[in-house]
Amino acid sequence: MSDSSEAVIVEVTHAARKRVEQLGPGAAAAVEELRAELEQTPTLGRRVRVLGDHAEVWVTRIEARADVPALSVTYVHLPHPAPPTAAIVSVVPDDGNTEGP
Repeated sequence: MSDSSEAVIVEVTHAARKRVEQLGPGAAAAVEELRAELEQTPTLGRRVRVLGDHAEVWVTRIEARADVPALSVTYVHLPHPAPPTAAIVSVVPDDGNTEGP
């Protein structure tokens, strides 16, 4: 069984979808592009935590575009059991001040 060859099922939670709707159609398009990309590469950004049962919390950034500010996206990836899944749980504007020590 190879995780890298198996497509991941990726959904956007209700709460995250509501926030995206508030951010406008540009944000919705950007998040949908990210969702599709996560189906092929479910480990984008940086892993910030590992939870029980192999669940991993990841944060990635969508760069600013003409119609949407930069966005910080948090998602949970569960590689096991098959099929691997992920859920986008939070989408917020990224103020760009996340470069810590």
